[in-house]
Amino acid sequence: MAEFLAASQGIWLTRRVIHHLDHQDDEAGDSNLVIEPFGVNDDAVQTICLALGINSEDAAGGARFWWESNLKEEVRNDDYAAVLIDVPNRENPQQGFLLRDVGYVEKQSVISTYSFASDGVLTMTTRYDTNVGIERCWFVSDNVRMRVSSVQCLDGVSMTTYCTELRCPSNDDILALREQSQDLLKVSTSTSESEGQS
Repeated sequence: MAEFLAASQGIWLTRRVIHHLDHQDDEAGDSNLVIEPFGVNDDAVQTICLALGINSEDAAGGARFWWESNLKEEVRNDDYAAVLIDVPNRENPQQGFLLRDVGYVEKQSVISTYSFASDGVLTMTTRYDTNVGIERCWFVSDNVRMRVSSVQCLDGVSMTTYCTELRCPSNDDILALREQSQDLLKVSTSTSESEGQS
């Protein structure tokens, strides 16, 4: 999980489609997902483990998540945020628990189970009071992630979600690409002038 969270660090453009099975309605939209991993010494580890009755010594760090508009820069809003704490299975690091300060389906602290398949697909299962949420996430490449999820109520599946996530370059990345392009242009211009003189 630590490797998965580290690979997920950054800002992702999330293209999302939600299908509500109870009234056969779809909704779609784009947003930014910001992921910031942290180590075991972060204050959130102790706070969330204590709230859920888990020994903080079993934790292995975690990550903060924010969902934002992708159309404008905004101050991060904790109403659209969550913190995950990783509690790996010491005997099998492909499995473990995720402690969340706020659940995805119901706004309460929850414990999810997770496991990685041999192909790298992460499956997380969260049991709420009246719902079960199942989410799968995997990398297509370093800069493309896929997520699918479903929410199952007592009377069956009520909602499914499909997301394609594209890593957004940082301002530093864009400036570096600009400098590379300018350098290539200078080299190309210099080469053309040399060939024209010979």
